Parts: sequence; structure tokens; C-alpha cells
Amino acid sequence: MHHPHNKVDTAACLLKACNALSQLREIHAYIFRTQLHQNNSLASTLVSLYASFSLPQIALLVFSFISFPTLSLFNHTIRALSRAPSFHLQSIQLYHRMIGKGIKPDNFTFPFVLNSCAGLADVNHAMEVHGRVTKSGFASFLPVSNALIDVYGKCDAIERSYKMFEEMCIRDTVSFNAILSGHARIGHDMTSAKRLFESMQEKNVISYNAMIVGYVNGGDLDSARNIFDKMPLRNVVSWTTMIVGYTKNGLVDIARRLFEEMPERNLITWTAMITGYSQNGQPGEALSLFDRMVKFSIRPDPATMTGVISAIAQLGRPELANSIQSFIEKNKIEKNERILTALVDMFAKCGNMQEACRLFGEIPKPDVYSYSAIIAGLSSHGCGAKSLSIFKKMQEDGVEPDHITFVVVLTACSHSGLVEEGLRLWKVMVEDYDIEPGPDHFACIVDMLGRAGRLEQAHDIVQTMPPGAHAGALGALLAACKTFCNVEIAESVASKLFELEPENTGNYMLLSNIYASVDRWEDAMRVRVEMKMQGASKLHGCSWTEFNNKVFV
Repeated sequence: MHHPHNKVDTAACLLKACNALSQLREIHAYIFRTQLHQNNSLASTLVSLYASFSLPQIALLVFSFISFPTLSLFNHTIRALSRAPSFHLQSIQLYHRMIGKGIKPDNFTFPFVLNSCAGLADVNHAMEVHGRVTKSGFASFLPVSNALIDVYGKCDAIERSYKMFEEMCIRDTVSFNAILSGHARIGHDMTSAKRLFESMQEKNVISYNAMIVGYVNGGDLDSARNIFDKMPLRNVVSWTTMIVGYTKNGLVDIARRLFEEMPERNLITWTAMITGYSQNGQPGEALSLFDRMVKFSIRPDPATMTGVISAIAQLGRPELANSIQSFIEKNKIEKNERILTALVDMFAKCGNMQEACRLFGEIPKPDVYSYSAIIAGLSSHGCGAKSLSIFKKMQEDGVEPDHITFVVVLTACSHSGLVEEGLRLWKVMVEDYDIEPGPDHFACIVDMLGRAGRLEQAHDIVQTMPPGAHAGALGALLAACKTFCNVEIAESVASKLFELEPENTGNYMLLSNIYASVDRWEDAMRVRVEMKMQGASKLHGCSWTEFNNKVFV
């Protein structure tokens, strides 16, 4: 049995036996009381332990107390920070500080700092580190080479990954997996990835998962499923990747079958399935699955809640909105920017703009999505002027609007009759932000002009639209033609709509009604006959109601 001979040995033994954060804090206090906080060896162990408890900020604080840190302490701290996504930049900065002190990195340093470069997708820093690797003679060390392949893959520099891979004298499964993961990130050149995969003498679950991710990202679900079915051993990542692939392609039923077949599920899997339902317009199923998850005592995280909140927003039910907000507060779920933005959108769609505005005020630094959500909410509630004032604040805060933001502000102008402001913003969008107008933008501006009776101007804009299906803009103009009884423009617009949407009965009915409004009954009948000849028939109306938390149509 070991008997410590001094305070350093005592502290080292205590740290070795430490397995709880409360113990670690007590031992750390003991180290300070006994004036041992300058000891590099103890500091290295403290840094590693705090990192294992997901406290990289404390690990960095421990390091900061050391006056003369050694290479080993630098390595321990760089590694601790490299494993925490929000501390990748500090990890790289610490690496540069080490070099500035004249301490030469070794084969342990480089993989850690390259991992941070990969986390930031910072190819420039990666290349800089690569240069020092080459000068230092560590390029032949397998973990260093593998880290270089990995970082270039995560920086979308797959050619550099291949160059490193080809230059390696010795490769292991990690080397192959790193380059396969590079392909998988963007689903790029999966033919080459498949050749590489098939050439591997030893494959593990990571190899198979990389191929599945690659095929899913490339939209090739059949090949992904083929690999999945051939796997000798699957893990949660394998199942979840397939579920995400199916839900992204609208195949929610197949995703659910896989979900139910899974031998074990984690929070990420539950979140993927709930979000899949929400994104595919099945909010009821999303909420039902969430209830089941909670009954299994699985604690949701902000990502799960975002999917749930989106589902409630689709249903537009105020009582559910209030209930989920209480759930978040009661369970102390972190209200990050994503959750707050989702809540803003939800309350706006559930009719409670007062709460939506209050929650927007809680967002410390609103981004483009947060601003777009509140502007859209205000616009849909007829607060056009207020939504435009928020848009102005967004610009003043230096948040650059995107194409969705402009759809929202143009809609606000349309609904509030702010035609001149809408035209000014259209010009700002094109000239100041270099955003090319899309179908939704054209639909907004045409609808705005149409509502104001400026049909000729709206028609001119329609004529300048680039080739492609812009049925939304044409439909808005046709509806305006009915309001203002403009037969000439209606005929021009309707002919284009009939080509784009031959089975859309609404267009035929609108033109027929326009003719009828000016007593051109023969033309009105002719259009209805044309509609029947096209095989289109008037859609029957429907209504929906809810009973026992189920929707009936």
C-alpha cells in the first residue's frame, strides 16, 4: 500500500481517487490551502478532471494560475479545450501562446490543436499547423497524419485529405474513416468513397456510419439503406442517421418503423423523429411522440423542444403554447436563442403577439432568424408599421437580412398597403444586399401592387420575371384582376397559369368569374368547359375539428 511522503503525493493520490465533482472541488481547495497550485503535474491532472466534468472554463482558470507552464500542462489544457466546441478558439490561441513562449509542440500537441481547427472549420489555421508539423518532423506520426486528414475533410478540402492519405506510409482504420467522413460531410463523390470503403481490410461501425451519412447527405437513400442492412453491428448513430434521411425526404412512416425497431434509443433519436414529424406537417404525431418520451423519463434538451414548439405553432393552439412554456420553465430547460426564437414564432402563430414581443425582448443578441420571426408575427397581425420599425432596428444592429426576411417585410407592406415603402425595400434588397428576387418575392410585390389597384405596374413586373414557375405571382395578379375587373390583364395572366398549372381549378374559376362580372357569359362558360376538358374539377371544401387531442377532417 502506498503511503504518501509529502503534500504533493497526498494531493496526487486524492486526485487519482476522485470520481465526483464535489470531491474535486474539495481537493482543489486543499491544493490551494497547501500552496501547491503552482505545481505543473497537479495542475495537469486538475485540468483533465475538470474537462471530464465538462467544465473547460475551470480547466482554463487552473492553467492561468501557473506562472511557468510546461509542455505537458499546455498539452493537457489544449486537449481539454479542444474537446469543448465553444472553446476551440481558446485552444488554438493557447497553442500560439505556447509557441510564443518558445515551447516546441510535440506529437501530442498537434492532434489536439488540429481537432480545434476542425471544430471551427478553419482551413487557414489548419494549414498553418500543418506547416509546423512538417517542419517539426511529426508528419509520419499516425495520430498526427490522421488528424490532418480529418481537419481537411471537415474544412471541405477533400483534395488535401486525399493528398495526406496518399503520402502516408502506414494507414490504419482511423485513416480510412477520416477520409470517408470527409466524403460523408457533403455527400460528395460517393463513388470514390465506396471504392475506398470496399478496399478496407478492416471496417468498424464508424466506417459503415460514414458511408451511410455520405449517402444520406447526397440524397441516395437506397444506397444508404443497402449499407445499413449489411452492417454486422449497428449503433444508435446508424439508426438515427437513417431516420433523419427518411424524414428529410418525407418518408416519415419508414422512419417511424425504424424508430420502433431500434434496440435502444437516445435523446438524439427521439429528437430526430419528433422533428421529422414536425417538419413534415404532422404536428399531432410529433406531440404524441413527445408525450411518450416524457413518460419514459427522458429529459428533453433545447433541440427537442424546438421541434415540439414548431409542432404547436403549426396547430395554432394557445393552450398548448402556454402548457409547453410552463414545461420549459418547470424543467429548467435552457432558453437559448433557438428556443426563444421558436417560442416567438409559436406565440405569434397562436395569436398572442404580446407574449411573442416579450420573449423577443429576452433574446440578448437577436439574429436574422429571430428578427424574421418577430417581423412575420407582427405582419400577420396587421402591425405593418411596427414590423417595419423592427426591420429598421435589425439593420441598425448590423444584422444582415436574408431572402426570407425580405419575403416577410414585403408581405408586411402588402398587407398594410405600404406600397411606396415596399417598392423602396425591393430596391434595397436587390441593390444594397445583392439578393436575387425569387418566386416568393415576386409574389409579394405583385400582390402588394395588385391590392393597391396598380395592375399595369404589377403586370410589368410579371413580364420581367426570369423563366420558371412563378405561379404565386401570377395567381396574385389574377386575383387582383377580379377585384378591379381588368379583363385584358386577366386573360394574359390566365393563359400563363393554365400552362403552369393545368389542373388548378382555381385559376379557371377566377377567369370565368371575371368574364361573368363584365357580362361576358359565353367566355365564362367557355373557360368552364376548358376546365372540364383538362380533367380538372372544382375541389370540394372541407373543415376540421378536434376531439380527444385528435384532428378529424
